[in-house]
Amino acid sequence: MKKILTLTFLVLSSVISFAQTYDFLGSDLKRLTTNRNIQLNPQTLEAYLTNGEKVNPAEVMNYIMKIEFQPVIYVDSNDNPKAIVFEEASEEAKAAKIAMFEKAPGSDFMINQTAPDFTLNSLENKPINLKDYKGQVVLLNFWFVGCKPCIMEMPELNEIVADYASRGITFLAIALDDPERINKFLETHDFDYTLLPNGRQVAMNYGVSSYPTHLLLDRNGKVVFSQKGYFPGLKYALRKRLDDALAKN
Repeated sequence: MKKILTLTFLVLSSVISFAQTYDFLGSDLKRLTTNRNIQLNPQTLEAYLTNGEKVNPAEVMNYIMKIEFQPVIYVDSNDNPKAIVFEEASEEAKAAKIAMFEKAPGSDFMINQTAPDFTLNSLENKPINLKDYKGQVVLLNFWFVGCKPCIMEMPELNEIVADYASRGITFLAIALDDPERINKFLETHDFDYTLLPNGRQVAMNYGVSSYPTHLLLDRNGKVVFSQKGYFPGLKYALRKRLDDALAKN
């Protein structure tokens, strides 16, 4: 059975008051410019980027979830939805979508709790003890090699590391896998956190049940931001939370 979605926020938050047309759509379609609930399966519509490039139906939901884009519905003369164009999101639309994602299940995991201490050896066989980072801001990532959402977000996490590591943030990725499997994984993937293999018991002690799971610890080791499961707006939310954590002494 095809999944039917109510695209109220995700689509209609992008509506603006003037008509925008694209040559690749043809003249028979018009931009939806009135707020109303729409029940549809987005993957049944023709989907495009603003340059006319078609979006594969399998990628439509991924684009809908992306913070960078706001989907706009185009309808025929009978107001039947026929196409989606993924336009660049306004800053207001980005903020609204991030706020929506931050209220998703799992966003309150361990909030205001002190993160339990642990000791694990890094991939380079260096002992890493969480208590040694007291006084620093620490970002924990729980993951495993076979976790597709974990892999999907790694390029964005690497961007965060590149921008914030020099500012005193410690990035620790607690993996369920052993070193051999992780090294094999790294032959085809980049992950710039400090990688901590054999972390299954630590994940159990933390009560982690969804992957990936992210925990941001302030300088006192208290969890000030968390997210269980895949969160497409994570890098935007993290930048704000990291800046806030760094600003506090």
